[in-house]
Amino acid sequence: MSSNIKKWWRTKFFQWIARRSPPSDMKVLTHKNVYIFPTKEGGLYACLLALLLLTAINYQSSLIYLFVFFLGALFILSIILCFKNLSGLQVSLVKASENFANEDSFYTFTLKTKPSQYCESLGFVVPGQPTKKVDVSAAEVASLVLSKLSEHRGLVSLGRIKIETVYPLGLIRAWTWLEFETCALNFPIPNEGIRAPSDAVQGDETDAGIHCKGEDELAGLRDYVVGDAPSRIAWKHYAAKGELYVKEFDGLTSSTRWLNYKDYVSGDKEQRLSYLCHDVLSYSSKGQSFGMVFPGGVIEPSQGDEHKMSCLRALALVP
Repeated sequence: MSSNIKKWWRTKFFQWIARRSPPSDMKVLTHKNVYIFPTKEGGLYACLLALLLLTAINYQSSLIYLFVFFLGALFILSIILCFKNLSGLQVSLVKASENFANEDSFYTFTLKTKPSQYCESLGFVVPGQPTKKVDVSAAEVASLVLSKLSEHRGLVSLGRIKIETVYPLGLIRAWTWLEFETCALNFPIPNEGIRAPSDAVQGDETDAGIHCKGEDELAGLRDYVVGDAPSRIAWKHYAAKGELYVKEFDGLTSSTRWLNYKDYVSGDKEQRLSYLCHDVLSYSSKGQSFGMVFPGGVIEPSQGDEHKMSCLRALALVP
């Protein structure tokens, strides 16, 4: 029962926080999103002050009054300094990493203070991760990297993080909850699968390619049909006679492979994406040219790091 009440209260609290500070990649801490409450030590300190005040009233002791007022002023000063330690700080999420699922995703922040502001002992808390302590000097732009374990493929948000400080005396805690928009991109976990090439590319598959209709030896020309690739058009013939023909090749070994989602003999959607991911990495490491057919799209054959990243991003975003 108590856990349900606690959960309900927590949900209502964060809904209220979200209305006051909706997700965005740049946040400035102000009185609207910074909250203050005494720490345990601050609570004991306040109780001690109350006891001293009662004692001073009871005995009409000027010395105790003076002591109470001094400690009270120190407590109020602690509240002001603790709030100013956070207020005005600009927190911006500038980059999120691209990595494989089940690895840590990294989120890079910049922290910027006002010209005369020193932010001391700031604690950045990501749920489930150790707290990171940061000091930021006046007018400094500091960099901070936070991490979070990615548990699934696709876009992964850092979630709500807490920034807190008990500076300078540890009697008061100032904190804020922030949520950002930019997400990390998680590729599928690469796993090797068994593939049976489709009819369109069947043949003897070797490291050099698949024996099929190739692209190296000209077999003849045929009339152009709408949809033919521009690279196959006989442009010299067109320049000489003004007629469009398409070059045909036959019986050669192609250096281009196609990775097809449907070619894997077993596995559910996530497993097949993992198999595709493994083969994308494998072919790229060998410098081979390949194309990819996946649910909802096709990536034309190419090679190189940019092509590899395009394929991995597409696999990460398959719905």
